[in-house]
Amino acid sequence: MPDRHHVAATGLLGLCLALTAFSGSGGRAATATEAAGPRPAAVDPTQPPATGEPEGTPPPPGGTASPTPGGTVSPTPEPAPVPEGFKRIGGVENGLTVAVPQKWVALDLSKENLEEGLKRSGLTGDAAEQARRSLQTLIDNKGIWATDSESVKTSPNGFATNLNGFCQPVQAPAMDQLIRETKEQLEQLNAKVTEADTVRLGSAEAARIVYTFPAGGVDIRGTQYYLPSSGRTCIITLSTDSEDRQRLFDRIGRTMRLS
Repeated sequence: MPDRHHVAATGLLGLCLALTAFSGSGGRAATATEAAGPRPAAVDPTQPPATGEPEGTPPPPGGTASPTPGGTVSPTPEPAPVPEGFKRIGGVENGLTVAVPQKWVALDLSKENLEEGLKRSGLTGDAAEQARRSLQTLIDNKGIWATDSESVKTSPNGFATNLNGFCQPVQAPAMDQLIRETKEQLEQLNAKVTEADTVRLGSAEAARIVYTFPAGGVDIRGTQYYLPSSGRTCIITLSTDSEDRQRLFDRIGRTMRLS
């Protein structure tokens, strides 16, 4: 299992994957390999699978109970309520769920074909090709990806507002240390961290990092959520070049749950 200090570097992978939808004329966006260094290991297939209710199955009140290897019973995580006009993406195979606006094109890379997903996303040309190359990492990690394809039309930089999410078998350090290390990693990429705090996501505590990140002459505005659990950490990264998406990003982030 990777060292716990690898969590912050893994989060940088999410940031770089966010740039797969960038097709601005200001220059080529950094790839995940260039910006984050060595590629994190894929999810270890020897690790026990996450448990949870299948996507779309409403849990009974109070959640369900699942036996642990030691014979004790622990509650199965409940999905967050889906806001009106949103849809839930992700599931047991991904290790996490989150709700995004209905109009966003979502791709579950644990089971969907990448080429078909790119066609539905509306990405074309260089943006589609960069997404094709970079999203292979999300396939390896059974990740999720979603994009507001309509945002490309209103973006002066040709950037599609998007989300990516995945889990890794990485034990996170204490929350304050996780936040500190993540800020340091981002600042090494000339990102400016504007908010760094903890939030409650259901019964769990998560780190929330808000930043701006220069890429191809454009300031990308990002928000990351780090949600640790026993022996793994799940991360979602939301990115845009618009100044008015923070409330939406926080609304999306509050629906993140382990599955």
